[in-house]
Amino acid sequence: MTHHLRADHENKRVSRSQPTGGNQARTSGILGTSRRKPRPTRRGTVVDGRQLEDLVSIGPAMLRDFELLGIRSVAQLARQNPQRLYARLNRIQAQRQDPCVLDVFSAAVAQAQNPRLPAAQCQWWYWSKKRKQ
Repeated sequence: MTHHLRADHENKRVSRSQPTGGNQARTSGILGTSRRKPRPTRRGTVVDGRQLEDLVSIGPAMLRDFELLGIRSVAQLARQNPQRLYARLNRIQAQRQDPCVLDVFSAAVAQAQNPRLPAAQCQWWYWSKKRKQ
């Protein structure tokens, strides 16, 4: 009988030692995006594994705008000024962009700089309201 109990105990221990996925650093983020625990670098920029398309309010058109502006990563975006991005895009496109583009840039830069930004501030319309005040 003791042999049977020992076998059960060993089986439980074996099953516990198998990976369960609980050691992953990812947690559920806003609107289905994934976020990792931020890791500061020497320059203070946060490196956390997010891609530009992971940011809230960023769709295919904005990804194309980032491509035109030479922005390839969230860390690179975190070092940008939204007003300067908007002005550069106006020059590159040779036409004035809708002011909502500035609001999206503001939301994106804020998210890039702060991975734990409150959900309301991740939305472009938060920055539209703030700009109009």
